[in-house]
Amino acid sequence: MSMEDLFKVIDSMRHELIDLTREFIQVPTVNPPGERYEEMAEVMAKRLSEAGFSTRLVRVPDERLRELGLELPRVNVIGVLKGSGGGRSLCYNGHYDVVPPGGGWSVDPFGGVVRDGRIYGRGAADMKGANAAMIVAVKALKEAGFRLRGDVVYVATPDEETGGHAGAEYVVKEGLVRADACVVGEPTEVDKIAVAHKGVVWLELTTYGKAAHASLPHRGINAVEKMAKVIVSLEKLKAELAKRETKVPMPEDSRTPTMMVGGVIHGGVKINVVPDRCVVTIDRRLIPEEDAEQVISEIRGFIEELKREDPELRVDLRVLEVASPAYTREDEEIVKVVRESIKRVTGRDAVITGLTGFTDMRFFNQVMPTILYGPGSMSQAHVADEHVAVEDLIVGAKVYALTVLGFLGYKK
Repeated sequence: MSMEDLFKVIDSMRHELIDLTREFIQVPTVNPPGERYEEMAEVMAKRLSEAGFSTRLVRVPDERLRELGLELPRVNVIGVLKGSGGGRSLCYNGHYDVVPPGGGWSVDPFGGVVRDGRIYGRGAADMKGANAAMIVAVKALKEAGFRLRGDVVYVATPDEETGGHAGAEYVVKEGLVRADACVVGEPTEVDKIAVAHKGVVWLELTTYGKAAHASLPHRGINAVEKMAKVIVSLEKLKAELAKRETKVPMPEDSRTPTMMVGGVIHGGVKINVVPDRCVVTIDRRLIPEEDAEQVISEIRGFIEELKREDPELRVDLRVLEVASPAYTREDEEIVKVVRESIKRVTGRDAVITGLTGFTDMRFFNQVMPTILYGPGSMSQAHVADEHVAVEDLIVGAKVYALTVLGFLGYKK
């Protein structure tokens, strides 16, 4: 059977792909807090089994959940489609949790409405559509009679939207998933491959003062005013960041590290009381060349310098979250194979880029070369009326299928 015949098989599965995407959307796996994960895992395991995978559900132990401050169960789905032997193995990954729907929707966010060639719903683009396309792609290969040399490993994970600690991080650290390469199905648009993403350090700064009556402010120490000095001084550090530029593929307007101060800020208890405490957050984005520990050390050093200049300045720094950046070299075989697959399906040269946000790529990339490729656009992630074009799902399924063939090898 030719590649053109394979494409015809995928085209004939159009309605199955639509129905599978809708089925996934209709399970509202909202995170936080992590609703209906068990139901979703069982649905996905069933569909994987129908596609020929041997599947298992991996539940995160209660002890680990308590360490993470989680109450609801976390379940990872792992499926393996064994090849005939002699080929490489390929991992496909997709997270199945979604952010809360929010307001402003013109349709039911969990209805999976199909309208004007698009499927609407929370998770349509980010990234239940990609999960469906991956499963349909492998099922189409079997129906078309291709015998794969290597294994396809599929892992569906929870909690990407809140850091991935009970999902991708857990399965990687526990050694539950290994392959020669991994494709994470985040929405990159069908002709783009993301070989990198930025990292993040989330910090909380607290300044301390001394409370006093506002009619006698000189008797107190104003923690908000002290924080204001810190914030203004941080502009110097922001100016330094603007001079650093990544050599890794990234969107033109996101080639430098960034720092955003004041996403959350609290200070004072009453209008006529000198505030004795002020809290502000920092969102520091890392380019792939940067190391999170060095970034934290740099900010600590900056704060220490300010304290030497102002003996009254008392500041605590707390690390809230660290997500490392990720990068896979463009000459890795998985990048070459996906590029060729995109060219074959779309007739266009693939655009090599990176993402400004962070993803589960950073975990899989610790043990195997990993890229991001998926139907849909990041512009649809987390917005009202999120949607994915049906045609993009078809194209994505074809690219996923060709990637399996190109990376694993096959017999007709």
